[in-house]
Amino acid sequence: MIFHQISLSLGQSHTPPSTPQTQPTALSTTHFTPKSSSPASSKSPRSPSSQVWVREQQRRAFLKHLNSWSLDHDSSPYFHGKISIAPRASWSGLSLELGKSISCILTDSTFTDARRVVVIRLFPPQGDHMDTGQGQKEHNRQDSQDIFSFRTLNIKDVKESSEAVECLPNAQPRHGKHRSGAYKLVIRCGSGWMSARDYFNKLHFSNLHTRQIARPSSSHNRNLDEVIADRSGTLGATPHSRDTVAIQPLFHPFTRLPPELQEHILFTATSLFGTYNLCHDNQLFPQPKSQSTQPVQSCISLSTLLLISRRLNHTLTSYIFASTTFHFGLTGFTNFLWQVGPSNRPRIRRLTFHFGKLALLHCIRWLAPDHVFELFEPPVVTKPLSLQYFWRCQIQDLAQEVHLQTLTVDVRGVPTKDLRMVVRILKAAFGGVERVQFVETETDGRVRVLGEEDERVDMAREESWREMCRGYFERYRRYQYLMRFELLGRELEALEERVEGTVGFDD
Repeated sequence: MIFHQISLSLGQSHTPPSTPQTQPTALSTTHFTPKSSSPASSKSPRSPSSQVWVREQQRRAFLKHLNSWSLDHDSSPYFHGKISIAPRASWSGLSLELGKSISCILTDSTFTDARRVVVIRLFPPQGDHMDTGQGQKEHNRQDSQDIFSFRTLNIKDVKESSEAVECLPNAQPRHGKHRSGAYKLVIRCGSGWMSARDYFNKLHFSNLHTRQIARPSSSHNRNLDEVIADRSGTLGATPHSRDTVAIQPLFHPFTRLPPELQEHILFTATSLFGTYNLCHDNQLFPQPKSQSTQPVQSCISLSTLLLISRRLNHTLTSYIFASTTFHFGLTGFTNFLWQVGPSNRPRIRRLTFHFGKLALLHCIRWLAPDHVFELFEPPVVTKPLSLQYFWRCQIQDLAQEVHLQTLTVDVRGVPTKDLRMVVRILKAAFGGVERVQFVETETDGRVRVLGEEDERVDMAREESWREMCRGYFERYRRYQYLMRFELLGRELEALEERVEGTVGFDD
């Protein structure tokens, strides 16, 4: 095998080489070093335009890494601001690489203009490396544009060993190639380095202390914001937005808290302390008027709470429906049962109803058994008229899927003689009821639980359907919106004729 050595000089004319006088008898290995390599063997361009392009590519790559850090880091719960690459760092001779000291401008958003120069070091996720296939692709794509190496690797050698990936030219981790872990950022503080979280906390409390001891502004004493703005002005113009990355508290550390603490925080945000009020009529369910007893306004809705994450939804949904008492008035109950879905309806364990003086009419229209409803059939204006029967079938089918541990009835405004039939209808409407509780809501919003000694609780003891329907007819037979037209103003014998022979009344 014959080898010819060819020397090329860029920018100069050259002639074809002459035939060598002697031929080598053995293959000699020549070692090249960066110092001995000719300009042709180095890919680093000498033109200023190419150097500017290199700096721009480094700046973009470092900003991607910095942005990845800002989206997943051990954030400070107090600091809001942004960090920018200092202009002198972007165009100086220092390289913008991971692990190197880089000058940046840190801005605190709590002031009008609070900038300071900091020196940072950004490290990639620990223990994460690109696999061999990814390294080969990176090498193939960048080989023609690699301006940092003084030698060219043979891609066959890379295939033979996965460790060769670490030796690829410009082995900077690229954005998006780390499959786990998080970036680490440290900031120069005195003669040492401090984690970004500790540095931001220290900066926040330092500014907070300065605000507390600062004297009120006067003609001879400017406020702290103006002083900091003047100091920031010495750094020059505000960094460009393309070189800036926002820093703010992240929500992901919340998911690392114990589940009990997560639930307490979320319930505090939603004001969900065991009750959820879906009764928007203050006449039926008065709310506290004093500031001390008035419930705190919810920051987020229950639906927003369950949309935070899939894991929180799975963890909290069953707990919320099982431990929360839902309050309803005359409207909204059917819509609630429909929206919670078939998987959550069996989880509902506690319901409270505030029906007021129309409690019995409402129960007969929508919740009473068919034989009781067909006996009185209170008129309802719907278009079309059959819509009433559809709504009634819908609410009864949905309610049968609910098995309650505690059914609470608010006796506020409910006629005492109607309580017996109201309770009987409600117990029959649901799939199961373990316990019935009676409460009374005061005008000021306070709720009082009624004991067994209360007369109204004693009046709520059940009777047969025949006896309760007879009492309802005697009390309301002259009210047209409470009775069907055939029974309006009639005597008790007319009711007995309809009841006689009907299945379900003699229970």
